[in-house]
Amino acid sequence: MKDSHKNAPVRRPGSASQQFHVEHINAKGNVVSAKRIRRRKKPWTFRRVCLRVLLPIILVLTIIAGGIYMAAMRYKDYLLDQIEYIPKDENPTFINEESSVVHISEYTSETSFQPIEEEHIHNFLLIGIDSRSKKYTENGTGSLADVIMVMSVDDDEGTIKLVTIQRDCYAYVPGHSNPMKINAAMSYGGPELLVRVVQNHLRIVLDGYAYVNFYNMEKVIDAVGGIDMEVTKAEVFHEPGGLNSNLREQNNLVGDPSEKYVLSTSGMLHLNGRQAVAYSRIREVGDGVYGRTERQVKVLNELLKEYSNLSSTSKLAALDDILDMVATNVPREDVEKYAFDFLPEVRNMKIETLGIPIDGYSRQGMFSDVRANEWSIRPDWNGMIPIVQEFLYGETTDFDKVEEIPNAPKVKPSESSDEDSK
Repeated sequence: MKDSHKNAPVRRPGSASQQFHVEHINAKGNVVSAKRIRRRKKPWTFRRVCLRVLLPIILVLTIIAGGIYMAAMRYKDYLLDQIEYIPKDENPTFINEESSVVHISEYTSETSFQPIEEEHIHNFLLIGIDSRSKKYTENGTGSLADVIMVMSVDDDEGTIKLVTIQRDCYAYVPGHSNPMKINAAMSYGGPELLVRVVQNHLRIVLDGYAYVNFYNMEKVIDAVGGIDMEVTKAEVFHEPGGLNSNLREQNNLVGDPSEKYVLSTSGMLHLNGRQAVAYSRIREVGDGVYGRTERQVKVLNELLKEYSNLSSTSKLAALDDILDMVATNVPREDVEKYAFDFLPEVRNMKIETLGIPIDGYSRQGMFSDVRANEWSIRPDWNGMIPIVQEFLYGETTDFDKVEEIPNAPKVKPSESSDEDSK
């Protein structure tokens, strides 16, 4: 009986892509012949290139990009988590002149005119807290507001404007018969009360507030590597109240050697965070409180300029330091929009500013009509409101008059002057 496999062709693989063998086996089971046949190589068509080469590369890149995107999203969430978000209080309370805790809504009066509102313009109150107050609490209640600014963001134009308000300006606080310095509103009802007071006296709408501890500004400036500032000899060496004098005070408060970071020269200097804060607090040189506000704006402008010059990686690192120092009632999604979308696209990092009081619309000096021998600024709020409207919105409209401040000027702006009063 013949084996069924005799003389049957046997196929063996040849090289990986080019050939194979056909062999025959005799009755004894030995290979008696072999014929090498070369396989024809398939041409590299576009479809074959896509399937064999491009598709795997695209898949790998997609996986990598997806991983990077997920990592970026997680890091963005991490940064946003550094902020202290304060739930919006629909009916906040404060302390009135009888020392009773009452609701702000109890002191809300109806108005005849609606303030200007534009969908693309949003106003936020920026508050710098003077943490030297021993009554400082987590939400700021009990502390005076050292810095008060309205930051106006124009989404369409990609611009930022600031209205700076002198903390010594007299204003009416709900629940109190007599006017007082506007920064005192913070001590009676925290940021919610200060928001209400600013809205009442400028006749604008504020979309939220953000505040930072006074001395945390040092860390904010250090986070961008410091700032360059032209500092005069008088600003550096004036005693008391010059930069070095303020610096020694700050050093003592945090337990550092009093001479740490003290300057030995003036001119164009690169200031670290603590030096910049000391510079922004100068009020004994030049134009008093007005000069101090100008310095604060200069510091803020330089801070934004330094931030804009950072690399993308350095910006994220700076935000990691900065956002941890911020407390706000602005919703998380809005913070994300402005921190990661708006701010990197700002077209002009030089901020337009308007100072309150506006020249010619106030008197300043020692007054005794409300509190004995108190230095204060008495603004004509009604005279300034149209100017604020024009600055923020490019238009003016009718508004409800603000109760007049005692000893505020009642003459034309050109005739107004600062003077002392009894």
